[in-house]
Amino acid sequence: MPAVIAVTSEKGGVGKSTLSVHLAGALTERGLRVALVDEDGRVGSSLGWARRGPGLPFEVLEPDQVKPKAVRELDALIIDTEGRPRRKELRDLSERADTILIPSGVSTLELESTLSLSDYLNSEGGARRKLKVVLTRVPPTSGAGERAREDLREAGLTVCNTLVRQYASYLRAAELGVLCRDVQGERSAQAWADIVSLSREVL
Repeated sequence: MPAVIAVTSEKGGVGKSTLSVHLAGALTERGLRVALVDEDGRVGSSLGWARRGPGLPFEVLEPDQVKPKAVRELDALIIDTEGRPRRKELRDLSERADTILIPSGVSTLELESTLSLSDYLNSEGGARRKLKVVLTRVPPTSGAGERAREDLREAGLTVCNTLVRQYASYLRAAELGVLCRDVQGERSAQAWADIVSLSREVL
C-alpha cells in the first residue's frame, strides 16, 4: 500500500496546491510511483494545473477516479485537500493519512492559523505523530523562515527543516502547467532544490 500524504490548511494562499504538485513531482523524479488526488472540487487547482500543460510526470485524479487496485501499486498517494476543510473532514483525514502536511506562511496570522489547526489535529489521538508543518512562501533574503520554524518548534510542533522559499518560478509553473524545474529562470533550480530536499524529509 502507498504512503498517503495529505496536504491541508485552514488558511488560504499558503501554497497548498503548489506544494502538492511539486512534492508529487519530486517523489516521481526520485523513482517512486506517485499519484495526486485533487479533493478540492470547488477550485480544483491541481487538476487545472495538470490540464494547462503538456503533461505532468504523474497522474492527477479526481476522487472518483481513484481505483483501489491501481492505488495498491503506488509508492505514494498525495492528497490535495479541500481549501478550508470542515473539522469533521479533518478528523476523517487524520484517520486515513500516514502523514499530514500543513503548509504555512511566516506571517503572524498564518502562524496563528497553523497553531490552531495543529492543536485540533493533535487532539485527535493518532494524528499527533502524523503531523508536520512546512513553511512555504518564505522570503528568500530574510531570517523570517528560520524564526518562524523555531517559534513553532518551541510551541511543540514538528516542523520540516526545509524552507520552501518564495520564487516567481512557482507562479510561472502554475501558468504553464509544469513543474518549477521546467521554467526558465535563474531561481528555478533553487526552487526545485527546496522541493527535492523537502521530499526527502517527507518520504
